[in-house]
Amino acid sequence: MNWKKGTSLVLAGVMASSVLFAGCGKSIDKDAVVATLGDKEISLGFANFMAQYQAITYDRYFLSMYGEDMWNQDIFGNGSTMTETVKDGVLESIEMSYLLEQHMEEYKVEITDDELSAMQETAKQFMEDNSKGAIKALGAEEEYVTEMLRLSMIQTKMQEAIQSEADTEVSDEEAAQRTFSYIQINANSYTDDDGNSVDYTEEEKEELAEKAENVAKAAADDFDGAAADNDYTVSTYSYGADEDNSTMDEAVTSAADKLKEGEVSDLITTEAGTYYIIRLDSEFDEEATETKRESIIDTRKSEHYTEITDGYKEAAEWNVNEKVWEAVNFDELYTVYEEESTEAVEETEN
Repeated sequence: MNWKKGTSLVLAGVMASSVLFAGCGKSIDKDAVVATLGDKEISLGFANFMAQYQAITYDRYFLSMYGEDMWNQDIFGNGSTMTETVKDGVLESIEMSYLLEQHMEEYKVEITDDELSAMQETAKQFMEDNSKGAIKALGAEEEYVTEMLRLSMIQTKMQEAIQSEADTEVSDEEAAQRTFSYIQINANSYTDDDGNSVDYTEEEKEELAEKAENVAKAAADDFDGAAADNDYTVSTYSYGADEDNSTMDEAVTSAADKLKEGEVSDLITTEAGTYYIIRLDSEFDEEATETKRESIIDTRKSEHYTEITDGYKEAAEWNVNEKVWEAVNFDELYTVYEEESTEAVEETEN
């Protein structure tokens, strides 16, 4: 990329210990209306700032992996370029933030004068601490920074308020987890010294089947010792009665259901041709059960939040001016360097 001049930016709050170098940015019609939510108009200037602020993170983590053309690639495999994906996400975030704002009174959520004052001070400091070139690269203005912080707080408070409505009562029966240790033996292929996957020959498969049987017999008396003697790793798995066992073959969990605590299974052969030997460690694993309970609660909260906000979106009159939105791109790449200090750095020639 041809750089005209590098500019620096200390990213308050999100990346307070980082310095940003970017191109000089390009002019846009910041007052153009890029979207409307009912009677509310969203300016291109604010939406562009939100998009560029997001781009910093993407450039920081993806540039080294995908190169300077990353914004034109379908990195997420969804049929869209990363530019399209990120821009869509930015507008969706803006839409949802303003929709949540419309329903704040229903949940008795508010932004206090002190909180707003603190945001304004942060925004003012943000603008003062950074070079004109860096501010231009982001299309930042004090009011945009304040609004970004305000919408972020609205989203956080409203999500907490909405999720607080979810049912958090989860019985032991629903959350109960059984835990077993297992030895897994792949009977189809192995990895050679060069890291390549090599299929076993039929003769090798027969030898491996005999070995697996012997390991299973030894495991009946000393499970961990049988694994160690044959260089196998012992892993653990917890499961419940009503969960999707997609991460563990059903043949294995079915065998575990028949065991009592401390018992070791016979050799289990799955349809995929993998051998398992398992030992039931706990018929009711208290720690795993509590973890599952929290997972169920989190899922309920997430699903309730999604249900409520989907309803907001369905009833919303949201329109995007695609022609105006086309003006936003991520052609100027951002490179972030970690620094000890949060002080601003002068513009430097590259």
